[in-house]
Amino acid sequence: MTTPRLSADTPRGRMYRLEPDGPLVYPSITTVSGMRAKDHLQGWYATMASKRALEMYSWLARNPDRAGAEISRVTRDRWGSQKKIAAAAEEHTRGAADFGTLVHAACEVWGRDGARPARAQVGEIVAEMRSASGAFATEKDLDTLLARADERLDGYGAFLEAYQPEFVEVEQTVVNHTVGYAGTTDAIVRIGNTVLSADIKTSKKVRGDYALQGVAVTRAEHLLDDDGTIRDMPELMGAFVIHLPEGGGFAAVPLRTGDAEFEVFRSLRTAWSFVPEDCALPAAGTPKELLLSLLRAKGGLDDLG
Repeated sequence: MTTPRLSADTPRGRMYRLEPDGPLVYPSITTVSGMRAKDHLQGWYATMASKRALEMYSWLARNPDRAGAEISRVTRDRWGSQKKIAAAAEEHTRGAADFGTLVHAACEVWGRDGARPARAQVGEIVAEMRSASGAFATEKDLDTLLARADERLDGYGAFLEAYQPEFVEVEQTVVNHTVGYAGTTDAIVRIGNTVLSADIKTSKKVRGDYALQGVAVTRAEHLLDDDGTIRDMPELMGAFVIHLPEGGGFAAVPLRTGDAEFEVFRSLRTAWSFVPEDCALPAAGTPKELLLSLLRAKGGLDDLG
C-alpha cells in the first residue's frame, strides 16, 4: 500500500522517523505544504454544509409520514444534527482522499510489477483499505467504485504509452536534513535522459500549490528506505503531476520548482515549528514580574547587568 512505513499520523500532522521504531523526527512534505492558508475553502465548507441541510429538508418532503418523528429527533439532538451538517465537507474530502489512495495503490502495483492490476486485484486493495482504516465503509456499490478506478487506470495506461517512462523508484521516501523534512514521491522516473519526480493526482484540477510538494522532493538530499538505509539522491531536473481526472484521460502537468518556490516551502517549514501555546507566558503578579518576564522572553535579561 501507499502509506510509508517510516511515517505516522500525529496531532501536528504526518511525521517521519529515520529508522524503524525510531522517534518521529521530521514533518512530512504534505504537512509542511499544508501550512499555507486556505481561506478560499471557507466558502466551500459553508456550501457543503448548506447542501447537506437542504438534502435533509428534501428527505422530509419525500417522507411526509415520517417528518414529524424526524423533526422531533433533530430538535432533541440539536448538537448531533449540527455536527452531521458541519461534517459534510470533511466527509467529502475524506472520501476523495480514500479514492485517491486506491488509485495510487493500483498504480504502485502497476509500476512495481510492470503490468496493470486486474479488477479483482483492485478489489483486494479496497478490502485491505476497509480493514486497515475503515475506508469505503459506507460504499454500497463496489462495482461502481471499481469502474471509477478502472477509468483512472485507463488514463494511467495512456500516460505510460505516450511517455514511456522508466521507473527508477516507486513510492520512494526522501529526506532533507538541512531544512528538516521528509516525504514520499509516487515515482522517480526517467523520460528520455531526464530524471523527474512524478506524483499522481485524481483531484478535479491540478492546483498550483502542488509545486510546493514538487520542489521539496527535487531539493531533497537523500533517499530513505523503509529499513532506514540512506541512499544517494539522484539529480532531478524537475517535478510533474500525472493528472487522472474524472471522465478519463490524463494530463502530464509540469510544476515550477525554482528557488522562489523552495523559499516558500522553507518558510512554511519554519511556520510548522512555531508552537503558539508556548507564547502565552505565566501571568505576572507585579509590574516588576511583568517587565522581567518580557525581558526573559526577548532574551534581554542579561542587558540589565
